[in-house]
Amino acid sequence: MDRLDPRVRVAVVILMSILCFLLRHPATIVAALVVALVLWRAVGLGWEELVAGIRPLRVVFVLVIAAQGFFFPGDTPVRLDLPLLGALTLPLTVQGVSFGLMLCLRVLVLATTVPILTSQTSIDRIVLALTRLGLPYRAAYTVTTALNQIPVLRSDIATISAAQRLRGSTAFDRGRFLQKLRAYPALVVPLVMTSMRRATLMGVAMQSRAFGSGAARTSIHALSFRRLDAMVLAASLVLFGVLVTVDRVI
Repeated sequence: MDRLDPRVRVAVVILMSILCFLLRHPATIVAALVVALVLWRAVGLGWEELVAGIRPLRVVFVLVIAAQGFFFPGDTPVRLDLPLLGALTLPLTVQGVSFGLMLCLRVLVLATTVPILTSQTSIDRIVLALTRLGLPYRAAYTVTTALNQIPVLRSDIATISAAQRLRGSTAFDRGRFLQKLRAYPALVVPLVMTSMRRATLMGVAMQSRAFGSGAARTSIHALSFRRLDAMVLAASLVLFGVLVTVDRVI
């Protein structure tokens, strides 16, 4: 995958993102997730990076499932058979929980697809690929800069968490849910301040380089569409059509 034209990577990410909104059956969504995981390994990413990227989404998944279980229209309540308490009926519907799980699977597909574009591909080549596809340079630079900040934010979160541990805080490791909620300001405040400082420095650097001066831009990189790129793109389109067709049939 590292030898592919970045335009092919952009096309694959776009197709996988569209699948997240088109697929309606859990089986086809799981199949799309399996494809995303195969692509994850194909670009040389490890499972440790996947777990690290998904771990911050755990709270979001719980909130999404709970919200859909409460508010999604349904008439079948969730019942649990507990050994000591007996049958327990929760104020959640089976239809809502199922829909919430499908939303979480779609988020997982997106979370595992985006790094396929950014891994082992320089920002300059991604910007060039987006501009060659017709996207304005300002928009292409904004998109790629936002994608490039994701691993930077992860690194900042790890650094801030390590600093909190050195100060004796154990809320993020062994604390309960309410303790973690109370400890989050100690993580969010320095993260926001660091991000704002980095954005200010980036803006100064862009102004010093006359960003958006209007001159025609050139690039030292050259993109070439080869046979391997055509084969990967054709296979992606075929897989896209198969998943959509199967989703409509079952």
